[in-house]
This record gives sequence, structure tokens and C-alpha cells, in this order.
Amino acid sequence: MMTKNQIMAKVLFSNNLVSEKQIQEYWGKIDASHDLGELLLSAGILDQQTYTAVSQYVNDLEVKLRAAEEVKKAPKPAPAGREPSVEKTSSFERPKAAAPKTAPAPVPQKAPVAEAPKAVVKEEKPLAIEGNNPYGSSSTTSVQIEKVEGLEQTSIATATIAPTEEESADSEKSEEDALPDRFEIESGEGTIAVPSQLTSENSLAEILAFARKYNATDVYLSETAPIAMRICGTLDYVNDKPFEASQLSKLLSEAKQGFADGYEPVVGVDFSKSFALAGAGRNRLTVTWNETAPTLAIRVISAESIPLDKLYLPPFCADFLNLPHGLVLIAGPSGSGRSTTLGAFGEVLSKNRYVLMESIEKPIERLLQNANGMTVQKEVGLHVTSGVSALHEAVLAGAGVILFDHLESVEELWAALQASSAGALVFVVATGNDVYGLLSRLFSAAADREAELASALSDELKGVIVQHLIPVIDNQGQVLAVEALKVTSSITNLIRRRELIQLPSAIAAAKNTGLSLDDSLQNLVDSGYIRGEEAWQRSLNRRRFAAYRPKK
Repeated sequence: MMTKNQIMAKVLFSNNLVSEKQIQEYWGKIDASHDLGELLLSAGILDQQTYTAVSQYVNDLEVKLRAAEEVKKAPKPAPAGREPSVEKTSSFERPKAAAPKTAPAPVPQKAPVAEAPKAVVKEEKPLAIEGNNPYGSSSTTSVQIEKVEGLEQTSIATATIAPTEEESADSEKSEEDALPDRFEIESGEGTIAVPSQLTSENSLAEILAFARKYNATDVYLSETAPIAMRICGTLDYVNDKPFEASQLSKLLSEAKQGFADGYEPVVGVDFSKSFALAGAGRNRLTVTWNETAPTLAIRVISAESIPLDKLYLPPFCADFLNLPHGLVLIAGPSGSGRSTTLGAFGEVLSKNRYVLMESIEKPIERLLQNANGMTVQKEVGLHVTSGVSALHEAVLAGAGVILFDHLESVEELWAALQASSAGALVFVVATGNDVYGLLSRLFSAAADREAELASALSDELKGVIVQHLIPVIDNQGQVLAVEALKVTSSITNLIRRRELIQLPSAIAAAKNTGLSLDDSLQNLVDSGYIRGEEAWQRSLNRRRFAAYRPKK
């Protein structure tokens, strides 16, 4: 079901009361105290009479849609005054594999083609505020909304939020009721013919559809090499001819059609943005320039999340879900699935807490769901000027959970620590190959405030997860190797005293509150998931895996 603000946006736009640009401008400013109409009223875009009529119309429409949804499903509300508890499960433990065929692959899988709903009734969608999709996806209800008296003066037409399946197949939208095409693409899924082979003449949508078919996680397009795709952690070329500069500019123009803010690329100015194209899915684009020729690096974003228990993190990581507040760091090298883990934690928390959750991203990747509260997704540069200001705004808005992706400066770290001390549970994505290296780098960045940072981290840091994605034997996917730490009193003392050199031995000695990277690699080798050579290459103590060292 569409949310109140999404219904209001549709009504206002369909009746030419506001423009698409105005909706985009004020969408990121919506909060728990101000809906879209109130913001437009305060800005003088709507007058009081129009706002009152539209608000009443939307309220009535929302009541009717909600009533129709209640008829279709059997709601099971939580007992009043009780907050659902987080279910503890042993499924965080990775099963011992007898053969690599059963290995889990915690990487974005090929996005399934969405089928039109038939007899299945979807659950009501939660509120999700995000710059790329203010109008929301189509509601599954086919309730016909009757005309509401007293609205003729505002020219608000009688509305049907979603047509029936038969009406969708037999009729086209009228020009006055049609929404902009890019706002109807929530995940970018659509129908497109996937080419059997790629050439430099293919469209960007065809290239990305091909990538999804073969479970590629990254696509690289440049004038110095053929089309390259990363599949199961390995980089492969899928054609034999590089692009010309004019062809790359054409592909960039195609990607630009999916930008939420209408950004115009400027030659020589590097940038990173998410975009969605019909048939191409939702993707993250990073552009760098070689003089006047753009180089496109594209991360293929899965349309569906991976459940947290399918990541097979150490069992004690489930305790992070029970924290009332604090800071949890999720680190690893680029492309190690940090954002996937961050989103998995966020979605489990949203299912078990009635909470306002704010996600701050650079840029927004997958659209998150919140079953019991409200989710606000903000993109730095689109909705907020900086990561620091976004964290401060989240605290002022009363966010109970904050997801921050990703940490780039010590100022952002200080802001995250302040948010944690203010009572929020903050998950932050950072860069690092192991716990010791990560914390050492953070301390170094603090310069003359190192002692102050050590004190703040000892108070607020509750856990650290450092993950690496490793190809499974026979290229059957990728699997996580993890170094993780639940902060205990002994670890707190080491951090406060800045005795980080003792952290590796403390992690290795911990039984139920720590897992070293080398132990994780050894478990994966013993279980038959990865080759010994992979463990040797990534281990911190290579002498432990000397028997697997590749022979020259």
C-alpha cells in the first residue's frame, strides 16, 4: 500500500498542482512532524484552501485503502505496550559442507523477474522515503476510490491508485494521470532481451541485463580494454573490442536518464551515483575521466536482500541486534559486501523494533523496508550536504537506528560517536582488512585527539566485523571470511589504553566473543568451501597456511 506522502505526491502531480522538480526538492525534507503538503504550504507553493482539500482527500483515500487491505489479510498486531523481542537463532553458524556444491553464496544473486500479483496478497509496504522513488511502487489493491465531495474547486480528479490486472493489460495511462517513467521503476526491473554476446554496440541496459544473467557483481567499461565483468570474484572479459570515447559518452547519457536529481555529468568531474533503468536493475555508477573520455565502473545491486542469517556471521554477532545504543563497525576491502551486511542488520532491526531508522549513503543503493516503523534514506550530495550534517539531523529527528555507509573522515567518526552517545544504535561501514589495522588507522586520523578518541571508542564501541569475500571452489559463488569482535570489558581497557597491538591475541583467545580472520579461513578450508591457496593469500599469519603456499 502506498504511504500518505506517496499518495499526496501522486495526487498533487497528477492534477498539475506541483511540478516533479518541486516534489523532488521537498521530498528529502519530510520528517515525522511535516508531511509533503505542509512543506509545500510553508513554501507558498500551495495555498491553505488547496492544502486542506488535498489533505482531507488523501486521508479519506488512505482510510479506504487500509480498510481494503485489512479485508484481504489477517493482521497479527503485537500486544500493546510490548516490543517484539529479537529472535535468537543458531543459524548464524555456518553448516559444515561435505562438498562445495552446498556452499552458500552471500553475494548479490540474479534479480528475479517480478511477476504480476494474482491470488497472493502482499503485505502492506512500510514508509520508505528516498530521493529516487517519492511516488512509491504500485499498490496491489484494486479498490476503486469514489469521488469525494467538495474537491471540485481544486480540480482533483477521481483517483484509482492501482488498476486491476485486466485493466493494466487492456488500457494505457492517460497523459494527464501518468507519472514520470523513472519514478515507476522502484528496482529498475523490467523486460529486456538479453543478448547472447556483447559488443561495443550494445546499449547500457543490455550490458547490465547480461551482467545480471551471469551473476556479475561489477561491470567496467573503458576505452582501454574490452567489457570486463567481475563474476565470483574473478575479472573476465566478455568481448574483444574496447569502446570508443563517443560510445562511452552515449552509455553515460543512457545512465543519466536514471539519476534521481537530473545530474548532468561534467567532463573532468568524477562522481558516483545510483541509477535505475528498466530491464537493467538498480546500479551504482562511478565515473572517472581520461581527458574527455569517461570510464564507467558499475556495481550491480541486487533487487533482493540477503537474510542476515544467510551471511553466516559468528553467533555472537546476533547480540548486536539487542543493543539499545552503541557503535558497531562493519569493515572490509572494497567489494567485500559491507553494504549488504549493513542492510541485513537494518532490516532485521526494523522487523523487531518500532523505530525510526535513518540510512545515510554515498550514494543510495538498495531501497530498504521497515516493517514496524519508518525508514528515511538520505543520499549525501542529494538530500544532505555532508555525512556529518546527516548524522546530526538524524539525532535531532530522534532516529533510534542509524546506518552510515561509508566512513570517509574522522569528523564523520566523531559525529557517529556523538549519535551513539545520544542514544542511537549506529552501524557504520568503514575500510580495513582486520580489526587491529582498522582501529589503528582511526587512531592515526585523530592526530592530537587520539587519547580523546580512545576514550570515546571505549565507551561507545560495541562490536567490529571485518569481512572478506572469497571465491568458492569451482567458482560456485563467494563466501564470507570474517574477523569479528564483541567488545568486552577487557577489550574496552585495551582500547582506552591504546594498546591495540594486543588485540589480535585477545581476539584469538576469545571463545564466545571473538573470531580471528585466520581461524575463519581455516574453518572454510576444513569445510571444503575454499582452496588453501586462497586462505594463504588472505591470512594475517601466513606461516599457519605455509603448506598451501602456491609453488612457483
